[in-house]
Amino acid sequence: MARCVDKYGRLNGSVGYRNGELEPYIVDQATAGVTYICYTADALRAIRRITEADSVITIEVGYGAWADRATLTNYTPVNNDIDPEA
Repeated sequence: MARCVDKYGRLNGSVGYRNGELEPYIVDQATAGVTYICYTADALRAIRRITEADSVITIEVGYGAWADRATLTNYTPVNNDIDPEA
């Protein structure tokens, strides 16, 4: 199995992978229509991006440093696994 993480940043094969909801750790309502959420304080972590435009809400997840949340290029639909190497 390829190395990947779930939408909360848990590595495949780890306890809790794809299992159970976590409470948000940081919520950043960055701009009108864009909110970022993370669930851990790890240096590299899963980051959820919620975008609202024209009454449509899109929820994606990326992986990287919290400081880089607005410039990450690996956001994918929220229910997809993430390749942390991408």
